[in-house]
Amino acid sequence: MSNELQPDTGALRGRDRLAHLIPNMVTLGAVCVGLTAVRFALDERIDLAVIALVVAMFMDGLDGRLARALNSTSLIGKELDSLADFFNFGIAPGLILHLALFNQSTRVDFTWVAIMLVAACCAFRLARFNASQDAQTAQTFEGVPAPVLALLTLLPVYLHLLEFECITQWPAVVSLYVIGCGFLAVSQLPTLSLKSLVFPRAYGFLVVPLFTLLIASLLIYPWETLTILSLTYLIALPLYAHRHRESPESGQ
Repeated sequence: MSNELQPDTGALRGRDRLAHLIPNMVTLGAVCVGLTAVRFALDERIDLAVIALVVAMFMDGLDGRLARALNSTSLIGKELDSLADFFNFGIAPGLILHLALFNQSTRVDFTWVAIMLVAACCAFRLARFNASQDAQTAQTFEGVPAPVLALLTLLPVYLHLLEFECITQWPAVVSLYVIGCGFLAVSQLPTLSLKSLVFPRAYGFLVVPLFTLLIASLLIYPWETLTILSLTYLIALPLYAHRHRESPESGQ
Protein backbone atom coordinates (compact mmCIF):
# COMPACT_ATOMS: atom_id res chain seq x y z
CA MET A 1 0.00 0.00 0.00
CA SER A 2 2.82 2.36 0.83
CA ASN A 3 4.41 1.75 -2.57
CA GLU A 4 1.28 3.09 -4.27
CA LEU A 5 1.70 6.39 -2.47
CA GLN A 6 5.34 6.83 -3.45
CA PRO A 7 5.89 9.30 -6.31
CA ASP A 8 7.67 8.02 -9.40
CA THR A 9 10.97 9.84 -8.81
CA GLY A 10 12.35 8.71 -12.17
CA ALA A 11 9.39 10.25 -14.01
CA LEU A 12 9.69 13.41 -11.92
CA ARG A 13 13.37 13.72 -12.78
CA GLY A 14 12.54 13.14 -16.45
CA ARG A 15 9.92 15.90 -16.42
CA ASP A 16 12.36 18.16 -14.57
CA ARG A 17 15.05 17.58 -17.20
CA LEU A 18 12.54 18.30 -19.96
CA ALA A 19 11.51 21.54 -18.26
CA HIS A 20 15.17 22.59 -18.17
CA LEU A 21 15.51 21.85 -21.89
CA ILE A 22 12.46 23.79 -23.08
CA PRO A 23 14.02 27.32 -22.89
CA ASN A 24 17.16 26.14 -24.68
CA MET A 25 15.06 24.49 -27.38
CA VAL A 26 13.25 27.80 -27.91
CA THR A 27 16.64 29.56 -28.19
CA LEU A 28 17.87 27.02 -30.75
CA GLY A 29 14.58 27.40 -32.60
CA ALA A 30 15.20 31.16 -32.75
CA VAL A 31 18.60 30.49 -34.37
CA CYS A 32 16.89 28.32 -37.00
CA VAL A 33 14.35 31.08 -37.65
CA GLY A 34 17.15 33.68 -37.97
CA LEU A 35 19.05 31.45 -40.38
CA THR A 36 15.86 30.95 -42.39
CA ALA A 37 15.48 34.75 -42.53
CA VAL A 38 18.87 34.95 -44.26
CA ARG A 39 17.82 32.14 -46.65
CA PHE A 40 14.68 34.11 -47.55
CA ALA A 41 16.83 37.18 -48.24
CA LEU A 42 19.12 35.13 -50.49
CA ASP A 43 16.01 34.02 -52.38
CA GLU A 44 14.99 37.71 -52.70
CA ARG A 45 11.97 37.21 -50.41
CA ILE A 46 12.83 40.22 -48.29
CA ASP A 47 9.34 40.47 -46.83
CA LEU A 48 9.52 36.93 -45.47
CA ALA A 49 13.09 37.56 -44.24
CA VAL A 50 11.98 40.51 -42.11
CA ILE A 51 8.95 38.62 -40.80
CA ALA A 52 11.15 35.67 -39.81
CA LEU A 53 13.53 37.97 -37.95
CA VAL A 54 10.64 39.59 -36.08
CA VAL A 55 9.51 36.10 -35.05
CA ALA A 56 13.06 35.47 -33.80
CA MET A 57 12.78 38.65 -31.70
CA PHE A 58 9.61 37.35 -30.05
CA MET A 59 11.26 33.99 -29.41
CA ASP A 60 14.23 35.76 -27.84
CA GLY A 61 11.91 37.43 -25.38
CA LEU A 62 10.14 34.16 -24.69
CA ASP A 63 13.08 31.89 -23.81
CA GLY A 64 14.26 33.94 -20.84
CA ARG A 65 10.76 34.20 -19.42
CA LEU A 66 10.27 30.47 -19.82
CA ALA A 67 13.57 29.79 -18.03
CA ARG A 68 12.54 31.96 -15.08
CA ALA A 69 9.00 30.55 -14.98
CA LEU A 70 10.31 26.95 -15.03
CA ASN A 71 13.18 27.79 -12.65
CA SER A 72 15.58 26.40 -15.24
CA THR A 73 18.08 29.23 -15.71
CA SER A 74 21.62 28.00 -16.33
CA LEU A 75 25.04 29.17 -17.50
CA ILE A 76 24.63 27.13 -20.67
CA GLY A 77 21.31 28.82 -21.38
CA LYS A 78 22.88 32.22 -20.80
CA GLU A 79 25.76 31.58 -23.21
CA LEU A 80 23.46 29.96 -25.77
CA ASP A 81 21.16 32.96 -25.65
CA SER A 82 24.07 35.33 -26.32
CA LEU A 83 25.29 33.25 -29.26
CA ALA A 84 21.76 33.21 -30.70
CA ASP A 85 21.43 36.97 -30.18
CA PHE A 86 24.74 37.61 -31.93
CA PHE A 87 23.66 35.75 -35.04
CA ASN A 88 20.01 36.85 -35.11
CA PHE A 89 20.54 40.49 -34.20
CA GLY A 90 24.18 41.19 -35.06
CA ILE A 91 24.74 39.29 -38.31
CA ALA A 92 21.36 38.51 -39.91
CA PRO A 93 19.99 42.11 -40.04
CA GLY A 94 23.09 43.41 -41.84
CA LEU A 95 22.97 40.57 -44.35
CA ILE A 96 19.27 41.16 -45.00
CA LEU A 97 19.87 44.89 -45.44
CA HIS A 98 22.72 44.25 -47.89
CA LEU A 99 20.76 41.69 -49.91
CA ALA A 100 17.63 43.86 -49.96
CA LEU A 101 19.16 47.18 -50.94
CA PHE A 102 22.67 46.85 -52.33
CA ASN A 103 23.16 43.33 -53.64
CA GLN A 104 23.21 44.54 -57.25
CA SER A 105 25.12 47.75 -56.59
CA THR A 106 28.83 48.32 -57.09
CA ARG A 107 28.89 51.23 -54.60
CA VAL A 108 28.59 49.24 -51.41
CA ASP A 109 32.10 49.17 -49.95
CA PHE A 110 31.31 51.72 -47.25
CA THR A 111 27.92 50.10 -46.63
CA TRP A 112 29.60 46.73 -46.03
CA VAL A 113 31.96 48.39 -43.54
CA ALA A 114 28.88 49.73 -41.71
CA ILE A 115 27.32 46.25 -41.65
CA MET A 116 30.53 44.75 -40.22
CA LEU A 117 30.64 47.50 -37.60
CA VAL A 118 27.09 46.70 -36.45
CA ALA A 119 28.04 43.03 -36.05
CA ALA A 120 31.16 43.97 -34.04
CA CYS A 121 29.21 46.40 -31.84
CA CYS A 122 26.53 43.78 -31.18
CA ALA A 123 29.20 41.25 -30.15
CA PHE A 124 30.84 43.77 -27.82
CA ARG A 125 27.51 44.81 -26.30
CA LEU A 126 26.56 41.19 -25.56
CA ALA A 127 29.99 40.46 -24.05
CA ARG A 128 29.76 43.56 -21.87
CA PHE A 129 26.29 42.57 -20.72
CA ASN A 130 27.39 39.02 -19.84
CA ALA A 131 30.46 40.28 -17.97
CA SER A 132 28.42 42.66 -15.82
CA GLN A 133 26.33 40.97 -13.12
CA ASP A 134 24.68 44.29 -12.29
CA ALA A 135 23.55 44.81 -15.90
CA GLN A 136 21.59 41.56 -15.87
CA THR A 137 19.44 42.63 -12.94
CA ALA A 138 19.35 46.37 -13.63
CA GLN A 139 16.09 48.13 -14.37
CA THR A 140 17.81 50.21 -17.06
CA PHE A 141 19.99 48.98 -19.91
CA GLU A 142 23.26 50.61 -20.93
CA GLY A 143 23.10 51.03 -24.67
CA VAL A 144 20.51 49.71 -27.09
CA PRO A 145 19.69 45.99 -26.53
CA ALA A 146 20.54 43.52 -29.31
CA PRO A 147 16.92 42.87 -30.48
CA VAL A 148 16.25 46.60 -30.67
CA LEU A 149 19.54 47.05 -32.56
CA ALA A 150 18.20 44.63 -35.18
CA LEU A 151 14.86 46.45 -35.30
CA LEU A 152 16.61 49.79 -35.90
CA THR A 153 19.17 48.43 -38.38
CA LEU A 154 16.37 47.18 -40.62
CA LEU A 155 14.60 50.57 -40.81
CA PRO A 156 15.91 51.24 -44.36
CA VAL A 157 14.54 47.82 -45.38
CA TYR A 158 11.07 48.69 -44.04
CA LEU A 159 11.16 51.89 -46.11
CA HIS A 160 12.25 49.89 -49.14
CA LEU A 161 9.31 47.52 -48.65
CA LEU A 162 7.08 50.59 -48.43
CA GLU A 163 8.39 51.43 -51.93
CA PHE A 164 10.62 54.33 -50.92
CA GLU A 165 12.97 53.37 -53.75
CA CYS A 166 15.16 56.41 -53.12
CA ILE A 167 16.71 54.46 -50.22
CA THR A 168 18.79 52.43 -52.66
CA GLN A 169 20.15 55.63 -54.18
CA TRP A 170 21.59 56.84 -50.86
CA PRO A 171 24.09 54.18 -49.77
CA ALA A 172 26.18 56.73 -47.86
CA VAL A 173 23.17 57.94 -45.85
CA VAL A 174 22.11 54.36 -45.09
CA SER A 175 25.68 53.51 -44.06
CA LEU A 176 25.92 56.47 -41.68
CA TYR A 177 22.57 55.53 -40.17
CA VAL A 178 23.65 51.90 -39.66
CA ILE A 179 26.93 53.04 -38.09
CA GLY A 180 24.92 55.25 -35.74
CA CYS A 181 22.84 52.23 -34.71
CA GLY A 182 26.05 50.34 -33.91
CA PHE A 183 27.35 53.14 -31.72
CA LEU A 184 24.01 53.30 -29.90
CA ALA A 185 24.46 49.63 -28.97
CA VAL A 186 27.88 50.15 -27.35
CA SER A 187 27.12 53.56 -25.88
CA GLN A 188 26.52 54.26 -22.21
CA LEU A 189 23.16 55.82 -23.01
CA PRO A 190 20.54 54.60 -20.52
CA THR A 191 17.73 52.76 -22.29
CA LEU A 192 14.49 51.30 -21.04
CA SER A 193 14.37 47.72 -19.82
CA LEU A 194 11.04 45.90 -19.93
CA LYS A 195 11.76 44.78 -16.36
CA SER A 196 11.23 48.36 -15.22
CA LEU A 197 8.10 48.92 -17.28
CA VAL A 198 5.26 49.24 -14.80
CA PHE A 199 1.68 49.69 -15.95
CA PRO A 200 -0.46 51.63 -13.45
CA ARG A 201 -3.05 49.34 -11.88
CA ALA A 202 -5.83 51.76 -12.81
CA TYR A 203 -4.97 51.29 -16.49
CA GLY A 204 -4.26 47.57 -16.34
CA PHE A 205 -7.34 46.85 -18.43
CA LEU A 206 -5.58 48.47 -21.41
CA VAL A 207 -2.72 45.94 -21.55
CA VAL A 208 -4.58 43.23 -23.48
CA PRO A 209 -6.24 45.61 -26.01
CA LEU A 210 -2.95 47.41 -26.67
CA PHE A 211 -1.05 44.16 -27.13
CA THR A 212 -3.79 42.88 -29.44
CA LEU A 213 -3.62 46.13 -31.40
CA LEU A 214 0.14 45.76 -31.77
CA ILE A 215 -0.10 42.18 -33.05
CA ALA A 216 -2.96 43.09 -35.40
CA SER A 217 -0.97 46.04 -36.75
CA LEU A 218 2.07 43.81 -37.34
CA LEU A 219 -0.10 41.31 -39.21
CA ILE A 220 -2.02 43.83 -41.35
CA TYR A 221 0.44 46.72 -41.74
CA PRO A 222 3.82 45.17 -40.90
CA TRP A 223 6.17 47.65 -42.59
CA GLU A 224 4.29 50.73 -41.40
CA THR A 225 4.14 49.35 -37.86
CA LEU A 226 7.84 48.44 -37.75
CA THR A 227 8.76 51.86 -39.15
CA ILE A 228 6.67 53.64 -36.53
CA LEU A 229 8.10 51.48 -33.73
CA SER A 230 11.67 52.20 -34.87
CA LEU A 231 11.15 55.96 -35.21
CA THR A 232 9.29 56.12 -31.89
CA TYR A 233 12.16 54.35 -30.14
CA LEU A 234 14.74 56.68 -31.69
CA ILE A 235 12.76 59.75 -30.65
CA ALA A 236 12.24 58.38 -27.14
CA LEU A 237 15.94 57.61 -26.60
CA PRO A 238 17.13 61.13 -25.71
CA LEU A 239 13.91 61.85 -23.78
CA TYR A 240 14.33 58.75 -21.61
CA ALA A 241 18.05 59.43 -21.09
CA HIS A 242 17.31 63.00 -19.97
CA ARG A 243 14.58 61.83 -17.61
CA HIS A 244 16.83 59.08 -16.21
CA ARG A 245 19.70 61.48 -15.48
CA GLU A 246 17.36 63.87 -13.67
CA SER A 247 15.71 61.13 -11.55
CA PRO A 248 16.87 60.72 -7.91
CA GLU A 249 17.64 57.02 -8.49
CA SER A 250 20.28 57.84 -11.10
CA GLY A 251 22.43 59.62 -8.55
CA GLN A 252 22.82 62.64 -10.78
